[in-house]
Amino acid sequence: MSVMVSSRVCVITYDWYPHEVRALRSAEAAVSAGYDVDVICLLQPGKKSYEVYNGVRIYRLSLGRCIGRSLPITLLYWCYFLLLAGVIASWLHLKRRYNVVHVHNMPDFLVFSALFPKLLGARIILDVQDVSPELMAAKAKGHLRGVVIQLARWQERISTVFAHHIVTTGPFFEELLIRRGVPREKITSILNSADPKLFPHARRYPLPPEPSGQEQPFIVMYHGTVAKRNGLDTAVRALALVRHVVPDVRLDIQGSGEDLPLIKQLVAELGLSDCVAFSGPCPPEKVVDFVVHGHIGIIPYRCDGFAELVLPTKAYEFAWMHRAMIASNTSAIRSMFRPESIILCDPSSPESFAEAIIDLYYHPEKRASMIDHAYEDYLPYRWELMAERYQRLLRALSYTRSRTTSSKELLENDCPK
Repeated sequence: MSVMVSSRVCVITYDWYPHEVRALRSAEAAVSAGYDVDVICLLQPGKKSYEVYNGVRIYRLSLGRCIGRSLPITLLYWCYFLLLAGVIASWLHLKRRYNVVHVHNMPDFLVFSALFPKLLGARIILDVQDVSPELMAAKAKGHLRGVVIQLARWQERISTVFAHHIVTTGPFFEELLIRRGVPREKITSILNSADPKLFPHARRYPLPPEPSGQEQPFIVMYHGTVAKRNGLDTAVRALALVRHVVPDVRLDIQGSGEDLPLIKQLVAELGLSDCVAFSGPCPPEKVVDFVVHGHIGIIPYRCDGFAELVLPTKAYEFAWMHRAMIASNTSAIRSMFRPESIILCDPSSPESFAEAIIDLYYHPEKRASMIDHAYEDYLPYRWELMAERYQRLLRALSYTRSRTTSSKELLENDCPK
């Protein structure tokens, strides 16, 4: 079902666009359903403050991403962006009269940038990509840790009350929010599936050649955020064990984050500089080049109370692009993949990951079998179904003021949560 072009959506994210893939996917899903879409985001170096990208109007605000700064500084940046985004959203709403304003966390309280549009009738979505209390518990240290966690709970609560609807990334985050008082009918799970426009079917093949010397290494790969909770130190230590058995092994890391200097230092200390390759973040349409260039994807997340609940986007991408996976044995990953689809390892044990890498190196037929099973597991969560779910949500919020009616529409003929 299509909508009239007069239906309008505003997306607000404290990130770069189109670099932020979740915002990109949802915005383009709205465009494909006939919505007129504006995005308010941060100004990425080298980008224009205004442009139209794939039918989406982008308004970029000149403010840094504040990666790796202290929490007080980060809060100041968040608050400043909230004020700027609120002014731009209000001005644009007077011109366009949005049906829906979709705000992505972090932080949750960024949803209040949509105050003026809400007062004039727009429906507000808060997209909880990360649950704040658990994330702060994983990141915060020192004697103020308890205060930080309590503040995260408080701002999450008032933000979810303010929004008309909550979108989140899977059943684990959904159940947490329900236990904290968000009505079940107010929540929709839209997983971070691989967008086939960015990960086309044809790019799955050919598979990387099997190693036959130094010119064709056996590549283990990780892409995404490099933070302590993501466990890259475990992957590096595992590589130090593997290279004595598999001399042509290589670990390729693509991404950035607060822990990147420490990981590079660890690589140097362990004498692995010749078999670990680093590259920076790339545009969304280039990620597929990285995903298909290697043999095994590794997801060594820690079980810290937050990562335990995360369904990693990279797992969907590896499954969709037919790459075997080794991952930490977390509740979230177990909920999606069968034992025959993935090798699950002890997140605190480099030895566990090393054994898995060696096993898959010597058994390519096992890799092939895992690839088939993981692909089957992924199919009920593919992006086409998630996009349809999001489009139903937009229609429900755009054309009804009844929350009960909206939830019924979302549940009709819906795909698995």
